[in-house]
Amino acid sequence: MNSAKDSPSPLPAESAPGEPAEEFLFGALSRPAGRIAEARQERSGFFDLALLEPLDPLPGQPARLRFRCGVDTAIQRLLVFWSADGSTPAWNDDLAPQGTTQAAAATALDPAWNTLDWGYSQDWQLDLPAQAEGTLLRYAAIGVDAAGALIPCPWPDRDRHGTPHVAAVVVDRLEPPAWLAEAVIYQVFVDRFAPTPGSGFGPVDDLDARLGGTLWGLVDKLDAIAELGVDTLWLTPIFASPQYHGYAVSDFLVIAPELGGQEAWEALVRSCQERGLRILLDFVANHISDQHAAFQQALQAPDAPTRPWLRFRTWPHDYGCFFDQPYQPEIDGEQPEVREHLIDAAVHWLGHGCAGFRLDYAHGLSHGFWSQFRSATRRAAPESVCFGEVTHTPQLLRSYGGRLDGCLDFMLCELLRATFARSEMALAAFARNLERHLAYAGGQLLLPSFLDNHDMNRFLIAAGGDIRRLRLAAMVQFMLPGPPIVYYGTEVGLSQLRPLGRLEESRLPMPPRDQWNLELREYYRDLIALRRQVGPFRQPPKLRWLDDGGGAAQWQIGDFDLLVNCGAERSFVIGAAVPVMASHSAVLEVGLGGMFSLPALSAVVLRQG
Repeated sequence: MNSAKDSPSPLPAESAPGEPAEEFLFGALSRPAGRIAEARQERSGFFDLALLEPLDPLPGQPARLRFRCGVDTAIQRLLVFWSADGSTPAWNDDLAPQGTTQAAAATALDPAWNTLDWGYSQDWQLDLPAQAEGTLLRYAAIGVDAAGALIPCPWPDRDRHGTPHVAAVVVDRLEPPAWLAEAVIYQVFVDRFAPTPGSGFGPVDDLDARLGGTLWGLVDKLDAIAELGVDTLWLTPIFASPQYHGYAVSDFLVIAPELGGQEAWEALVRSCQERGLRILLDFVANHISDQHAAFQQALQAPDAPTRPWLRFRTWPHDYGCFFDQPYQPEIDGEQPEVREHLIDAAVHWLGHGCAGFRLDYAHGLSHGFWSQFRSATRRAAPESVCFGEVTHTPQLLRSYGGRLDGCLDFMLCELLRATFARSEMALAAFARNLERHLAYAGGQLLLPSFLDNHDMNRFLIAAGGDIRRLRLAAMVQFMLPGPPIVYYGTEVGLSQLRPLGRLEESRLPMPPRDQWNLELREYYRDLIALRRQVGPFRQPPKLRWLDDGGGAAQWQIGDFDLLVNCGAERSFVIGAAVPVMASHSAVLEVGLGGMFSLPALSAVVLRQG
């Protein structure tokens, strides 16, 4: 990071000057081998696609369910058992519905060919009748093969929610609150952002230890954050936890004493309200700390009340845990007591200054869980929001429409980094993928965008320390519809000491002000103001012009245009358009005949005359 000029940041010893660091994105699908494995998984077994038609059924609107039998599975009949009173669907050994449960047979669709596995898959579908507003619709499916054997959905046991899995959706009219679409979000890794005034950070030789950032320190820095122009803070987990990162919670109702406790939280809420800042809390529902009371109680006896909370394979020492880390035991959100515990905690913080949640590892819990979570939190706070971390395919991400307000846009992050950090994707390919991605995954699901976060290489090290690339990517990011997220320090040039070998490398402490790249910070401030002027959240960009050979493209966004140049420096005829802001310079001169020169790796926003 640099104090004044936009020269490249110092590079780690492992990287030669100008060479990008080896890329790292969070999740198995970051690698080709993981993608091939997922493609095969999507065509095997018997499972619910979770892609309702429509995705978010309104009151009085039928809901179409879709199921898939892969190339290795065949059924002759598919029965769906469902309830509209919130009860668990039930049936007897003869597949006759019990109690208030109703049953219906699904219809087989034409087989579909799959070249990857050289075989046919087959989908089945069923239309459930329209329901009244507020209905909790629950359903489960059972297939019957040619021998009369029952095949529960999903089969084999391809997820952690049990089989047959009881899916759920709340029929409502909820839409994402308007403020989220217009928000600019600043992500604060609390332990790494600011120590309590009068103290300092610990040494960075052990990035897996607490370094001393607190909520008191954050309160002290709020004016600087507000000056940047953001209106929403996303705080990494602040609940009681033995780990510095907080992603394994020991008590959801206690603010970590190491971060300042309840008193610091209340001071932060007051200070944010005074500055018009909303607070989003990172909420981890997939797993807890091994110090959580429920886990400790479950270890006491085989019949302990909280044993069903956990996924024990062999009690008491063999249990499901997140990323195979024993200190992070996974919990079963399908258990009513677990669901109540988590939702009650979320509702509690909505009543104590929180505006919503970023949901960690959201695809670790079922769609039905999040449908009920969203319904309950919106009843408690009608303007609250929840968006998920779903590091999976766009198809799965799209299925959360109506279950969540949004999902973090990992696909866009990948496109932005491949195009502008590493130059591995041509601008034409970026334009094509961007248009299709926004059309496919948008609609009722907001897609907060980001260039980097705490689980991946920072953008600057991925870009070989080239500030031009960061400024260019940020301008593109801020001119796209999804609410942009700025990871703390990116706006002042913070990079890494070395590429990721572990997640902690991207979690260096926020540098003191005398080490900030102030020109870059001012650029981000201007970008935020420009975004509010352009309003890209009101309409997606429309491609006006593309020169693949020269690496240039122009998009229309309402009354503005975004002109990007990834090739050599060149001049463009912009006619009566007026340059408003460029990524490379504050001096915007237009020559005779409307000629405008744009350097390599730069962009400009134009207002149409």
